[in-house]
Amino acid sequence: MSKHVPERMCVACRRRRPKGELLRLLLRQAGVEIDPTGKKPGRGAYVCKDSPGCWQEKALRRFAGARAKALSEALQSFLA
Repeated sequence: MSKHVPERMCVACRRRRPKGELLRLLLRQAGVEIDPTGKKPGRGAYVCKDSPGCWQEKALRRFAGARAKALSEALQSFLA
């Protein structure tokens, strides 16, 4: 019997993928925090690690609103 693999949806492209293929993001008072371990407390959202199109400001507005530009820049520097 195979082990269950949790799936999550990317907030930018809306594709469902295994949790390990996505990067978790957290909205905090101080701004957006990138959680590479996926274990920090709080409500998070996920974005594709391997798809630069998902790191664009316009695609992230649904999740981050006005903080989307800062999040986009943080993702590009973190993942590039």
